[in-house]
Amino acid sequence: MFRKSLLLSVCAVLLISCTGRGFQPPPPDFTYWQKSGVSVEGVKSSMLACGYENVAGTGGGSIDERLRSFYCMKDAGFTRKDNLDMCKLGRVGESPVCEGRR
Repeated sequence: MFRKSLLLSVCAVLLISCTGRGFQPPPPDFTYWQKSGVSVEGVKSSMLACGYENVAGTGGGSIDERLRSFYCMKDAGFTRKDNLDMCKLGRVGESPVCEGRR
C-alpha cells in the first residue's frame, strides 16, 4: 500500500516537473484586444462599456450576450491579437447576432 502511494507521488511530481511551468490559467481577455492609440485602461473601460461582466472575459450570460459584447468591441474599432471571429466558430454562427457577420 505504501509502495503504491509512493510510486503515485513520484509519478505526479515527475509529471508536474516535466510540464515546465505547471498549470497556468489563460491570460485575461483584455490582453487580446488592441486599438492604435488606446491604452490598456482604455481597453478595459471599453470592454465594460460594451457589456463585458469583467475585463477577464469570464462570466455567465448567454452566447448572444457574449456575441453582442464581442462585436461591440469590433464595431468600436478594436481588433484581436489572436484574430478570433466568434461568428465563424461552428454552431455559434447560427445565432441571430451573427446575421451579416459570417
